[in-house]
Amino acid sequence: MNANFMLGLWNIVRRRPLAVSVFAQNLARRALHPYTKHRGWSASPEQITLVVTDICNLRCKMCHLAFSDAPGYQLSRVGNMPPELFRKLMDEVPGHPIVTFTGGEALLHPNIADFIAYAKSRGHFCTLTTNGWMLEKRAKEICESGLDALIVSVDGPREIHNRVRGNKSFERLSAGLDAVLSQPKRPLAFVSMAISDLNHDQLLPTYELARSWGVDGINFNHLWMQTSGMVETYNRARFSIFAADEVAWDIHPEKVDAAQVARALDEIYQRARFSAPLILQTPDLTRRDIGIWYREPERPAKYDSTRCAWIRMRVWPDGEIKPCREWSAGNLGQDHAMEIWNGEKFREFRQLLATRGTLPICARCCYIAHR
Repeated sequence: MNANFMLGLWNIVRRRPLAVSVFAQNLARRALHPYTKHRGWSASPEQITLVVTDICNLRCKMCHLAFSDAPGYQLSRVGNMPPELFRKLMDEVPGHPIVTFTGGEALLHPNIADFIAYAKSRGHFCTLTTNGWMLEKRAKEICESGLDALIVSVDGPREIHNRVRGNKSFERLSAGLDAVLSQPKRPLAFVSMAISDLNHDQLLPTYELARSWGVDGINFNHLWMQTSGMVETYNRARFSIFAADEVAWDIHPEKVDAAQVARALDEIYQRARFSAPLILQTPDLTRRDIGIWYREPERPAKYDSTRCAWIRMRVWPDGEIKPCREWSAGNLGQDHAMEIWNGEKFREFRQLLATRGTLPICARCCYIAHR
C-alpha cells in the first residue's frame, strides 16, 4: 500500500467511521466466497444499486443508455421510483449493504434527499453518482440528508467535458462541487473520470483539476465496453439465462492510446504519492493489463471470474431487479426482495457463474470483480 492510499483511507475512516464496518463485512464475504459460491444461495447483498430514475437531462457520448436501441438500455422508459417502493426495499433487505443511488440522473428525482435520509436511518452507507447539473441547487439538502459519498462524473477540463456532455455542463458541475464542499456536513467528495477516446490524453489535467477543487479522491474508470464479437460468442453458446442485445456509444474505444493512459497513471501515482486526493483506478489494472483492456477487448484482463451476482442487487425505478443487463429476476412490487435475491432465476445465474467464472460479455463489464 502506498502513502497516498493510506492517507486517503485514513481520511475516509476519520470522516465516515461507518466505512470501517462496511470494509470489514465485505472482506469477510470475499474470503468465504470460494467455499460458498456453488450453492447458488447468497446472504444479503453487499451493495444495492438503485436506479432511482431513468430520466436524464444529458446525452453523454460514452453512455450506452443514451445511444442504444435495445429496450432495456434506453432512457426515459419508466420515470421515477415511487417512495413506497423504495421504502419497501429498504425494509425488506437485512443487514447493512452499501446503497448506491444512480440514474439516469439521480438528482432529478424529487425525493432523492428523503430517500438518502431513510436509508441512513436504517444504518446504510450511502453513495450517489451525479453529472453535477443539479448539484448546486440541491447541495444543501443532499448534505443534510447524511449522504456518505458523492461521486461527480468529470470527463476532463472545461472544453473536453463540455464536448462529451454538452455546453455549460462543466460550469454547472463546478459550481455544484463548490456548493457541496462549502457545506459543514458535506459527504466525502470524489471525481470519477470515464476514460475513452474523447479524453484519454487528459488524465493529468483532470488530476490537477481534482486537486484544485479539493475533493477527497479521484477515480479513473476504464470504460465499460462491448464488442459485437462478445455478443456473438455469448449468443452462440445459447445460455438459458438470457440473450444479449447490442448496445451502442458515440465513441471509439479502439482509438484509446493504452500506452499513453498507462504512462499518465504512473505519473499521477508518483505526483500523489504523499498527498491528497486519493487516487483510485477501476478496475485496478497494471500497465500490461491496460494494454490488454483496450487492444484486446474480448480477452479477460486481470480478472477471470466475477462475484457480481453475490454482491449486487440492481433495482430499476419500476421495481425490476436486474442482475445483468436488461434481464430481470423479478419485480419488487410483486415479491419480497429477498425471495427474488435467492429465487430460482438468481440461483441459476450464480451457479452458471460459479461454474464458468465469467461469460463472454463480462470481459469489459464494470462490475467484474476478482473471486
